[in-house]
Amino acid sequence: MTFRTILSAVDFDENSMAAMETAAEIARLAGASVHVLHVLTLTGTPTPREIDKLAAHEDAAKERLEGFCAKPLAGLAHEVHTRTGDPAVAIIRTAEELGADLIVIAVHASRSYPRPFAGSVAERVVREATCPVVTVRPRASGDPEAVGSHMTPAPLTASPGMTVARVRLLMIEGHTRSIPVLEDGKLVGVITDRDIAFSDPTPDTTVGMLMTREVIAVSPRSSIQEAARVLLECEVEGLPVVEDGKLVGIITRSDILKTFAGEFAPG
Repeated sequence: MTFRTILSAVDFDENSMAAMETAAEIARLAGASVHVLHVLTLTGTPTPREIDKLAAHEDAAKERLEGFCAKPLAGLAHEVHTRTGDPAVAIIRTAEELGADLIVIAVHASRSYPRPFAGSVAERVVREATCPVVTVRPRASGDPEAVGSHMTPAPLTASPGMTVARVRLLMIEGHTRSIPVLEDGKLVGVITDRDIAFSDPTPDTTVGMLMTREVIAVSPRSSIQEAARVLLECEVEGLPVVEDGKLVGIITRSDILKTFAGEFAPG
């Protein structure tokens, strides 16, 4: 079978990165182009005011998506897309619109739900898509007690010159309260929702005016327990994860709570 157009559906977690890398490998072998899709979940019918907000959130998601796929898809013909609605339906319809020959999608697993495939987005896509579907299961990523196994890779980032209004939208779309700030690829600060809330910013206020410049970071090889201790002692919501001077991820209170909750989950 010849693949010319591949659709990779992602939701910004580690396994989505693995799925995108799989799509890239197939595309390089087949000489195909890759279309990357992120779906913003929507329940119910939005009001006219909510529709305007959704459009802004889609723009923010598209910007994040471009950064997310830049490295794994380097050298490949690719395009990013965002949709709002039911994820499975959006993936299937987008594949049909693009005339995709193949869909690559991540399958998620957890200790709490030992059989996540049944009833999942991936299961519905496999069942209803009109083209072949490759599913990518979670992979082992080294030491299960290390930050690198639980961090969010390729996190949302901002630049010092970005407006605070823009960053607020990124936080809402990304469901995050803390965003690392990069300048020329170097980590120069962190901005949080508290920085924004307590500053009364104007439309011209930039990230560089509000961000914290003394950044506390951890290594992907740091223990999850050490990261938890630093978060508590420094009273911050998230820690940038840095390796060889480069930002590789972020570990948040939510990530750590999920990790510790999983240790006590049944099954």
